[in-house]
Amino acid sequence: MDLHLYFGNEFIEYKISKCNNETIKQPNTIKIQNGYKCPDHQYKTRMISRSPLIIYIEKFLTKDEMKHLIELAEPWFQPSTIFDKDGILVLDKHRTSSTASIERHETPIVKCIEQRFAEFQGNVDVEYLEPLQVVKYVETQEFKPHFDWFTDLDAIDKIGQRITTFFTYLQSNCSQAATEFLNIKFNKALHKRFCDILICDKNSAERGIRFRPLAGNSIFWFNIDEQGKGDRLTIHAGRPPIKDGYKIGLNTWTHTKRVPVKLRINEDKPVNRS
Repeated sequence: MDLHLYFGNEFIEYKISKCNNETIKQPNTIKIQNGYKCPDHQYKTRMISRSPLIIYIEKFLTKDEMKHLIELAEPWFQPSTIFDKDGILVLDKHRTSSTASIERHETPIVKCIEQRFAEFQGNVDVEYLEPLQVVKYVETQEFKPHFDWFTDLDAIDKIGQRITTFFTYLQSNCSQAATEFLNIKFNKALHKRFCDILICDKNSAERGIRFRPLAGNSIFWFNIDEQGKGDRLTIHAGRPPIKDGYKIGLNTWTHTKRVPVKLRINEDKPVNRS
């Protein structure tokens, strides 16, 4: 049985079951392969913003999981792309990082990670997650201010709107290369207590909140409001690393429709419009 959660005219499905005539949510079962078992994972959450909803998750991935994802991605990195106004994947100077997609359920470890992202949202069906995307930034590479929600109606009709985002840091060798939410201005009274995860410096009052690239930690946010409209407060940027620096992260998006397994950012050859 499926439970539908509505966003405007769209819905996403949750896995539920019946027990003694009582309907309850229940995690999807992950088949164990080669003796691997999903870890009984512990993490800590911190509410950063209520509108838009932004939750910071500490220790969301383990060291072994991060290493595994990087090793899977390494042979497949290609120049990152963006969707243009016509819904076509293109190369653009707006986004200059490298990207590699991970096959859905590619390994037992990947299954466990996917399930954790789904369960964090109330046990969303994993099929509504876009295949995991590893992204790498080196010196001067960045993703300029952008939204994760779609404006192209054809893309929304095909694979649904991107309603939530997780950005998880996998590796970094510098204190810069922040993820900045430009329209959520740093407020000393509200944000000073988060200076262990936010950049707090003399420029903070003139900037949006900037998350430090701390490996294993994840930023989760809703891209759209309850009416299904894109939230303009979610505009954000992947800032470039400092000299000789690098950052590797993981993009995880949840859609309002099941995402075809064949949808991988690197599969279609992009048009070069940089």
